Amino acid sequence: MSIDPSGRGSYVERVRNDTLQYTRELLAENEKTRTLLVGLEAENADLRGRLDRAEEDLSRRAEQEERLREKLATVEADSRQFSERFVQVEQENANLANLYVASYRLHGTVERSEVLEILQEIATYLIGSEEVAVFEVDAADGHLTLLSSTGIDATPFRRIPAGQGVIGRAVSEGQTWVASDDASAARRPEETDLTACIPLSLNGRVTGAIALFRLLPQKSNGIEAMDRELFELLATHGAVALYCSELHARLTAAANPA
Repeated sequence: MSIDPSGRGSYVERVRNDTLQYTRELLAENEKTRTLLVGLEAENADLRGRLDRAEEDLSRRAEQEERLREKLATVEADSRQFSERFVQVEQENANLANLYVASYRLHGTVERSEVLEILQEIATYLIGSEEVAVFEVDAADGHLTLLSSTGIDATPFRRIPAGQGVIGRAVSEGQTWVASDDASAARRPEETDLTACIPLSLNGRVTGAIALFRLLPQKSNGIEAMDRELFELLATHGAVALYCSELHARLTAAANPA
């Protein structure tokens, strides 16, 4: 090849060389870029793997947390049941203590006045009524005679014919009557506020009765299970205590004639 005197040949050669150099550099940069892209894709794949593992771990933790919540709810429910049962047992123990005290006191004296006072105290402090009447069945005609009362007008209750009114019928039938169980029962006018009537039974024979009228304000729930247990205690132990006090009075009178 001849050299152009004007220098054009050398210019073209320079351009060709520059182009080749630029092409090489561009290819080198492309290779670097490709290598970098491959590295980024690898890093991206690694990050996706880490993200997937993190999501799986998060899902497992969420499941574990849910199981822990369920266990906690179960433990709390069990704890509430234990607490309620503890309160119930405490109440049952208190009820048993009250029954024991009531029974012990009834059999702790043979003086009729003291027995009647104890019956009224049981009605007031253990059942929750300050309006109480205690009756005795007249063996001759079956009528009820008022032995003692508190908080009521005693006049209409001094003598109740057998079988009349709620009190008379409860004695005739020998069954405890509770107003909440038989709200439609026909009552005598003086029995308007009657809450319960407990016949006193000795050896299968009704010897008297205890009538409870209005309850104290704190007895907003009315007659409860414990009250009914006290009714059963009064029905038997009250009858025995009154009988023993009457027998004691007769023996004392016979031993000390006027």
